[in-house]
Amino acid sequence: MKSRSGFTLIELLMVIAIIAIVSTLAVSKVGGVRESAARKVSLANQKAIERGIESFLVSGGRLNRLDSLLYAGDGGAPIFGSATPGDFDFNTVSTAEGREGLYLGPSVDADEALREERNRGLTPSLARVLCLYTLSRAQAEAFIDRLGLRYVMAQTAYADAEPTTFPSQHYPKDRAYGDGSVPNGSDGLNPNASAIVTTAVTNGMAVAVVNPMTDLGRTIYQAFGQELLNTKNWGESYDETEVRREVAAKGGPLFAFGLGDNASVIGNANAGLESAPFATFPLRKYYTRYVLLFRLKTMGSGSVTATIPEFAGVIDCEGNTLRAAQHMVE
Repeated sequence: MKSRSGFTLIELLMVIAIIAIVSTLAVSKVGGVRESAARKVSLANQKAIERGIESFLVSGGRLNRLDSLLYAGDGGAPIFGSATPGDFDFNTVSTAEGREGLYLGPSVDADEALREERNRGLTPSLARVLCLYTLSRAQAEAFIDRLGLRYVMAQTAYADAEPTTFPSQHYPKDRAYGDGSVPNGSDGLNPNASAIVTTAVTNGMAVAVVNPMTDLGRTIYQAFGQELLNTKNWGESYDETEVRREVAAKGGPLFAFGLGDNASVIGNANAGLESAPFATFPLRKYYTRYVLLFRLKTMGSGSVTATIPEFAGVIDCEGNTLRAAQHMVE
């Protein structure tokens, strides 16, 4: 009797199917392990940043040149808010013309689908939790005089724009990239190499703040010691007038600035940070820096009052507080 050699087609297909299933499971597992590890590193980064900022401020450091989370205005001029100075602009996120508002990625001469695919500024969760706020004169002076925040670094509206300053000393003085080219739409968004401009902090300037009208925003306020907007059930909306009144009564808004390479806290490990860390769990096309939160407290009464900036804490590029980030890695 002749013995059979080789495999039948059915047997080969079954083996291939089994290998495909095992490979899929392995890749999924590896991907999950990598994200879990990245989130653990991110949590450690948040803790290190919080310690570094606190020690830097205690030693008398000046937190100059933090990243603005807004677009730079025309020619690098600061964005001026449409709200009354010292007030929220809850509805302004970004405009189709001029790209003013939150940093949602540089515009390019391409159709909307291409722009959506290649240009992703703030992560969607962080963009949803931020809104604009117009600085009053007293608030601007408090940031300048007491925190040392005289300038912020704002991203340009267009990827191929000429930068007026640069995210790192390693780039040449006339271009954003080391090879002499400037970023454009085909490069996608690299927040660490996109053209940016220096913007002076001034009265009437718009800055990013945590939006207390959102559920996540309310959670962030509560995580940093402001037990506001807790008189209604989760998901119920508040009137804007109610929100303004309660935020003002319970510590004021949480101002948000990114921790980029240009910040003066970077480069000193003894009282600060050696480098500006970034998160690796989101896509690199997003702004992956960490965000520092500050509040401005009014001290005194009557004619003797002072506005004092206070460091509140750190959130990651998705808007997670330390508590939320810890929960995600457990």
